[in-house]
Amino acid sequence: MLRFTFRLIILGAFLGTLGTPSQAGDPNSPHPHQGKLTPWTSAPAAVNLTASEMAKLEAGERVERHHKTDSGGSGVAVQYIEATPETIWRTILSYNRYKDWVKNVDSCEIYKKEGKDLYVDMKISVFGFSSGIYTKNTVDREQGYMSWTLDYDRKSDVDDLVGYWRIESVEGWPTWSRLEYATKMRVAGVPGFIVNYMTKDALAEGTAWVKKRSEAAQ
Repeated sequence: MLRFTFRLIILGAFLGTLGTPSQAGDPNSPHPHQGKLTPWTSAPAAVNLTASEMAKLEAGERVERHHKTDSGGSGVAVQYIEATPETIWRTILSYNRYKDWVKNVDSCEIYKKEGKDLYVDMKISVFGFSSGIYTKNTVDREQGYMSWTLDYDRKSDVDDLVGYWRIESVEGWPTWSRLEYATKMRVAGVPGFIVNYMTKDALAEGTAWVKKRSEAAQ
């Protein structure tokens, strides 16, 4: 994932604002629907960047694009990381380390594996509010990406969520990789500032922790 996340992701710390102090998802109940957002089911093309965006990327800055609606939003972040794709994959797939690495994550664990699919249970808390999210993360390292949806057999504390990580080597920069993190989400009954955080700030946090941990492990 995510989380996160897969985040999840995986996908990350912002979901804690969606619940109540007693909520943390429900693994024994199905989600109210089987998906409202269109997931990525094949390798996404690299985000086409402008000349100015490429200059930012090569200068070590992150490139972000966001779109917010009343029911949620979408966004994508692109970042250069001084680490190999293999190192970045190990970082992202270390779900058992998310509690220590990712802000506001209380626990994160794989509860089922089926072929390329990893099912991840992530618990998050912010300001005393706890939330749970269950994701199905499809990992295709040969194609350089992994994508996720909710696990609709379990009830998550978000209406819908899809996204992907995309990783590739940077041509001419043998020790660097290009990381892309994209997400779309639907929420209901939350203030606009929370939606803004989920569609903007979460992108920055998502790429930042992967960059930090991957470069430290390189």
